[in-house]
Amino acid sequence: MTTQIRMRGITTVDLTKMTRRRRGYIDDSEIDYDSATVIAIDPGGTTGWSLISVHPGALIEPNASVLDNIFTHQHGQVDCGSHRGNLGSSLHSGISTDGECSGIYDLAKFCYTWPCAAVVIEDFQLRQFRKDRDLLSPVRITAALEYCLWRKGRDAHFQEPADAKRVCTDERLKRWQMYDPVGSMVHARDADRHAILFLRKCKANAEFRKNAFPYLYGDRGSYSTS
Repeated sequence: MTTQIRMRGITTVDLTKMTRRRRGYIDDSEIDYDSATVIAIDPGGTTGWSLISVHPGALIEPNASVLDNIFTHQHGQVDCGSHRGNLGSSLHSGISTDGECSGIYDLAKFCYTWPCAAVVIEDFQLRQFRKDRDLLSPVRITAALEYCLWRKGRDAHFQEPADAKRVCTDERLKRWQMYDPVGSMVHARDADRHAILFLRKCKANAEFRKNAFPYLYGDRGSYSTS
């Protein structure tokens, strides 16, 4: 006959009832009705980013060119652990935890500066057999950035890298005068490709456009076509 052992006191806690919910909306004072802005992210050890703003009417007027209506275009790259941080001395071998987290912080703060911007992130696809931890840096950066956006009531869109490179080739970027030849800006250029592709999708699909910029093209938006 076995003797049952009395368990220590255990309290079950529902964490979902203890956390403050995200707002899920943008405050009226933060909304910009004069532009449709997209922030594109190409995540990795060196993360590329691109911000493009267009006049909202360019995404609904059939004869309006998206490229001709760009009035803000910025891009750059953020070191997410490639060089800065504690690579070689962190508690996670092979990863600069300080550099990676610092880069994510920089990216999140940038997105927060543009509360109405649609954020599109290049989706990660494993194409090679490698075991180094740097291989999965895009996955870690994306997950952390998604969480940062979620806390602000925002969601990220995702696009395939092959789609962006097929639609926005180097030759087309040069023809559009959007190819930055200064330095090694390959990741920033990839982010540019995603930003342009995203705006083209918005132009072509009303439902996609509404989901991307509900305050502009939603049922009560200033540029609603419904």
